[in-house]
Amino acid sequence: MNHGTKSTALPALTSDFLSREDVLLDNVYADLWKEFGMKGLITKAGIRKRSGTSVDTLLYCLMMWVWLRSSSIRMFSIDAMQTFCYAKRDALYDLMNREDLNWRKLNLDAAYKAVKDHKIEGDKALVLDDSIKQRHGKKMPGVSSHFDHTTGRHLMGQQVLTLGLSTEKGF
Repeated sequence: MNHGTKSTALPALTSDFLSREDVLLDNVYADLWKEFGMKGLITKAGIRKRSGTSVDTLLYCLMMWVWLRSSSIRMFSIDAMQTFCYAKRDALYDLMNREDLNWRKLNLDAAYKAVKDHKIEGDKALVLDDSIKQRHGKKMPGVSSHFDHTTGRHLMGQQVLTLGLSTEKGF
């Protein structure tokens, strides 16, 4: 399942690797998921479900949706979701909309593990990015009006603040 990836959206090394014919994106991602220990990080963050498809399987599907660059969860569920799990698209929407889950702790634990595992040394800089993700729809949580300074217009969407660590080896 080697879907064409947009080479301009990914770093050159990643793009070159993923565009090779012998590389299957879902296998590469499954190996990284296990090697990084995401199931343990999800448990440590206290992210749980009472019934149905396990939360780690649903998060894996959500991440595959992002990596496969499908236009929407609906299109992903039609095209590829049954390859990774037996859940329906409503399960993904329900998980994304749960405000009681500690998404920040999962993000922080994953970032800490990445920094610790890669023994980052040398020059480092923290980079802040506040991007606006444009959203449409009647029942979209957290959508409000934001001024986008790059276009000079007000947009309906969600403002996402990202903190990244930039080093000599990469971001």
